[in-house]
Amino acid sequence: MAADSQRWLELALRWQALAAGLAVASCSALALLGLPFGLGVQIGVLLAGIVLVGFPHGAFDHLVARPILAPRLGRFWWVPFGLAYVGLAGAVCLAWAVAPLPTLVLFLAGSVVHFGLGDLEDAPVPRAVPRWAEVLTRGALPILLPIAFHPADAAPMLAAIGGVSEPAMTAMLSLSIWLVPLWVGALAWLWLASPQPRADAILTTITAIGFVTLPPLLAFGLYFGMVHSPRHLLRLAAWYDPCHPDRAARWAARVVVPAGLICALGIGGLFLAEPGTPIGILVPVFRLIAALTLPHMIVTTWLGHDAPPGLECVARPRAIDPFGSHARP
Repeated sequence: MAADSQRWLELALRWQALAAGLAVASCSALALLGLPFGLGVQIGVLLAGIVLVGFPHGAFDHLVARPILAPRLGRFWWVPFGLAYVGLAGAVCLAWAVAPLPTLVLFLAGSVVHFGLGDLEDAPVPRAVPRWAEVLTRGALPILLPIAFHPADAAPMLAAIGGVSEPAMTAMLSLSIWLVPLWVGALAWLWLASPQPRADAILTTITAIGFVTLPPLLAFGLYFGMVHSPRHLLRLAAWYDPCHPDRAARWAARVVVPAGLICALGIGGLFLAEPGTPIGILVPVFRLIAALTLPHMIVTTWLGHDAPPGLECVARPRAIDPFGSHARP
């Protein structure tokens, strides 16, 4: 996108960061004051995020691929695209059945890369820190911190997904606490070498506090539903129409609403099939997310490199900016 076509996107991302930061900070404060967040609340927040923005934010992949593949493959571009997409997702599903624990490790590692790349989609370049180091540091935040500070809480879910016992999973997760000083050092180096925009630094700090103070499911639900997925949805909308946010919002809603309804029906079916077993419901949900993450990562990489350039926008007054007048370079 051209620099002058990012105006409403930049402001929207700042408002999104403000909303996410307030939500995480409020939940963290309540947790520190002793308010218990029961498993039902945690799963409710997580599933709400998945239904409203988590699953829908990946439902745009075919729209992103069309202007890239259609000129090269012709009117039937969707055939190889669909086969490749379903084939990759199917391969991950097969891996879950054959080798669940190695697949879990690869999924967590891939999630680090995916979340890190998502955080850097609109970062200014060039950067003083190598891109791979920044991707790993940023992406490790929602993966490392919950398992390092809450291994006993994270173990039941990950044990069920990985097909091992809870004590064995707890023991494995407990070792990750030794990686936290390395991550803190990497984050400090990142911030000192490449000073971060104010909104991004504030949200990163609040999110890290949330993953330390909140139960893993709740913290990840807030991150996935209010940080990662909305950011991608906003960038997709700006990719479609960088000049008119109202048109971009209507375009996005035409995908988000039906995708969310489909996801809600699917999860509702799981509740009927596995009544009274929350872990039994979340295991297939996470495995499906893992299966869709691999082709989704490839498509989101296209969005950053091969997507058609954005439209140029005429000058207009600045909108209200919740983080002040400082603009990202």
